[in-house]
Amino acid sequence: MCRICDVAKNSPDYANLVQKMLEEDQARLEFSKQVSQELKPIKKFICSSIKWPVKLFFPMFEVRAPFSVPQNYFQNIVLDGERQGVAFAHGAMRSIFFSGENLIILSKIVNHREGKEFFTSFILAHFESSEYSASVEGENVTIKVDVEKPMRNLLTNEMEHKRISFNFVNTSVKGRIVTKEQIFTSSQFKGVYAKFGGASAKSASIDMEGYAITVPHYSPHPYLLQLHQQFGYGSNRQFQENLVKDYFLAHLKKE
Repeated sequence: MCRICDVAKNSPDYANLVQKMLEEDQARLEFSKQVSQELKPIKKFICSSIKWPVKLFFPMFEVRAPFSVPQNYFQNIVLDGERQGVAFAHGAMRSIFFSGENLIILSKIVNHREGKEFFTSFILAHFESSEYSASVEGENVTIKVDVEKPMRNLLTNEMEHKRISFNFVNTSVKGRIVTKEQIFTSSQFKGVYAKFGGASAKSASIDMEGYAITVPHYSPHPYLLQLHQQFGYGSNRQFQENLVKDYFLAHLKKE
């Protein structure tokens, strides 16, 4: 087990945060069943290849788009030929992590109705080593999946075959991290954000340390960032900068 996995497994603080999230997800699923009676398309996109409810103790890492603006926060995943949402919202997630040699994805897109949250997409899936490919060049890491899997529809409880595909990319973040101050003062960055409502609209989704990353990347989930000192990092940025070396290389290269 890698060091980050070991700390996560033995951290009561991390366990409590994840358990609270899973309880909230169960409530979202129950409301999703109600909403799906009217919004029938969401029935196609709420599924799991792992028995649900599930207990998770693994560290999770989000797959984010460049700059991670709220409207384009996550990298793409396609389920049965349809691209799933990529917007940031409370409760949303698109994270990958490893259990042994298995790759796991937990992807959630959340919407609201009547003051309650429901899923428009929920994918919890595991992939054996033969079902995904990974390439590593320095700190550039690409993880690909294009596979059909039996999965349980969590709204109907029926088994279905779902095709899942994604191409998650981490580009080295060296020299690609910019501060909030740089975003507000640089004409280049202002131009990037202008089409998304301006730099001020972006500030809500800049990481807690006040930085943004200009390339597609993997990022520690906010629960991990809250506990960065427990994981041996002096800051969130230090966690981010050492993530590939300390986690992904340990799993993908068995180092």
